[in-house]
Amino acid sequence: MRRLATYTYFRACGAVAAALVVLTVALVVWYEHDLAHERDTRDATIVAEVLSATSDADVIRAAIGRTSAGRSGRLEVRLADGTVLGMSSGAPAFSLPARAEDGNDAVVSVVATPAHLPGITITVLAVAAVTAVAGSVPLLVRPLLPVTRALTMLTEVARDGRGRVQVNGPHELQELAEAINAAADRTEDLLSKEREMVADVSHRLRTPLTALRLDADAIESGETADRIRASIGALERDVNRIIHSLRPSKTATTAPSCDLTAAVKERMSFWSSYAETQKRSLDVALTDEPTAVPLSREDVDAVVDTLLANVFQHTPPSAPVAVEIVRHAGWITLVVEDGGPGVADPSGALRRGTSGSGSTGLGLDIARSAVEATGGRIIVDKGRLGGARVRLKMSEAGREQSPEDPRAWRLWSKNNRRQRNG
Repeated sequence: MRRLATYTYFRACGAVAAALVVLTVALVVWYEHDLAHERDTRDATIVAEVLSATSDADVIRAAIGRTSAGRSGRLEVRLADGTVLGMSSGAPAFSLPARAEDGNDAVVSVVATPAHLPGITITVLAVAAVTAVAGSVPLLVRPLLPVTRALTMLTEVARDGRGRVQVNGPHELQELAEAINAAADRTEDLLSKEREMVADVSHRLRTPLTALRLDADAIESGETADRIRASIGALERDVNRIIHSLRPSKTATTAPSCDLTAAVKERMSFWSSYAETQKRSLDVALTDEPTAVPLSREDVDAVVDTLLANVFQHTPPSAPVAVEIVRHAGWITLVVEDGGPGVADPSGALRRGTSGSGSTGLGLDIARSAVEATGGRIIVDKGRLGGARVRLKMSEAGREQSPEDPRAWRLWSKNNRRQRNG
């Protein structure tokens, strides 16, 4: 704010000072021109009086030499017989008729002084203008101090996200602080209502889940029954996790961290049974290097389950699936691709609530939110299997990430295919 005001002040005052300097120079030039014209008129009058008193050429030349216009070669006298006394070059600025001592007419002509800019005057004016503009900056900054303090306080409270904004400053900023407080109160009310609604829905889900659990326990043992029980157990854990996450936490917790490879390996043991049931090819390529990402285990499981659920739901059973983990330059990338029809609008698929296949459109948005929380990004394009490829690029926990280089992915992908074919 202070920088913007100072910059604006300098521009405005600089324009005004420049205009004043130009106007002053114009006035000085005009004054000097009038003064020179007055001196030349006085010199011409003196020579005309001498001419009327004597016809001696030497006396007239001496009178011309005693004038400033004559000494500078700008004054001449032309007698009636054509005799020219004095010397001048250029068109005369004015001519003064005179009567010679012998009664004949004569003309005294004066050439104007060459125009020149008063350099010293311009320099003095410019220095005075710059000094005045620079010296008046403190006079501008002082009234802005309450405004800048108030804006700084607003910024700190908004960045911190806690407490209410209290501003001691201009009336407009106090009204802005009150509006921010009112908006924060409304937001808190909306979030509270949303938490209550989600908690209520989650509690209501417990009743049908309990019934499903009892029905699943009544089914005889077998691969299908075990898969149903595992799915119901996972759904119960998700509902309980939602309920617990809605409770306000009063104690500070450490930053979450999770081994992505371990989480993917465990979830693949669950999804591989579905792939076997559909006779679907499932290729899993994990790395032996540490792959810690700044996400909780529950978030990683939710992301993996969301991506694979999309694949199993929106691709035919014959479509192959591949899951890979890539680690490079401080980034860990989870790649899930399939041999299905692909995504017609990759950018639109990442918008919340947008789907071209009859789903809710929240799956990729959930994955995008989790990945962006780590400072990474999600990329949807066409993979080597011919269908959709989703790359979740997450920052590695505890490491400084290098700037993103698309060549790193291309080189890794090329080497990986070479190793597969070799």
